[in-house]
Amino acid sequence: MITKNESADLLAVPRSKRIVFFGDSITENGTYIRNLEAFFLKHLPEHRLEWINLGVSSETVAGTSEKDHPFPRPCVHERLERALAETRPDWVFICYGMNDGIYHPFGEARFEAYRDGLRQAVEQAQSVGARVILMTPPPFDVASIGGEALPDGKDMNEYSFERPYVKYNEVLERYAAWVQQYGEAEGLTVVDLRHPLSELIRKRREADAGYRYGDGIHPNEDGHWVIAQTILSRVFHLELERIPAWAEVDGGDSEFIRLVGQRRAVLNAAWREHVGHTNPNKLETPPLAEALQQAEALLPAIERAAALEGGTESAEVREWMG
Repeated sequence: MITKNESADLLAVPRSKRIVFFGDSITENGTYIRNLEAFFLKHLPEHRLEWINLGVSSETVAGTSEKDHPFPRPCVHERLERALAETRPDWVFICYGMNDGIYHPFGEARFEAYRDGLRQAVEQAQSVGARVILMTPPPFDVASIGGEALPDGKDMNEYSFERPYVKYNEVLERYAAWVQQYGEAEGLTVVDLRHPLSELIRKRREADAGYRYGDGIHPNEDGHWVIAQTILSRVFHLELERIPAWAEVDGGDSEFIRLVGQRRAVLNAAWREHVGHTNPNKLETPPLAEALQQAEALLPAIERAAALEGGTESAEVREWMG
């Protein structure tokens, strides 16, 4: 199932890291992070990676917010210093952009706020010794939205996440191109999410003209798998020849992925509320120490379920690593 990327050094696959994700509702959903943890628990169990999801719905890195949003959008800079101090990450993934353009036509002031905010976030993460991995904004698929998309020429107060600019994907394309250029100039790893996700949309729609990419903003299960697979390739240098059964849409009847999802739900909520945020929608969660114990207690059951659902490729990967 796994093949070596010939240009990559598999020794880059770490044995132990604390990996923190910052992002908006796509990251808060956490399905792609669940898939990453599931992959390592099943196929590379000797690599004990700690995955911390600090995604917050509606959040930006730019501090922007549209008039019709039900509350001022949270900004990661309201919590970033505290989050880094609490998590002490080895690696930091940063994925913003979808909300930062606030679903408006392109505007230079918003774009400048995005650039400044992302640079500041990168510098702050690097100041605590973390490796920074940037992810480009995912695509916006206007054909999948449930409401009305607005054309050019409207009053700026009319555009919002509920009534987005019809060509908002072109705005995000400009944001993503800058992320690529900035990341490369700074020597950072950049994970391009736009192209693989756009290709997923194209192929699915060719097969089914009525295919919906979630709600046009938030990918569904197959999109989250593409995000995880792209991270495995770009960051961990692992190429997958096929989708594992547990990663199929809804995980099929996989007890393994159900348990990994249960573990992630406990950890995601606890870390999000422990660090804190300005989104008024809070989650009910036990204290972090208790949540960590609950998550650890699930590992034996996860290991048993992984074994029952077939063998792992860890021996094959060890062989590549010498």
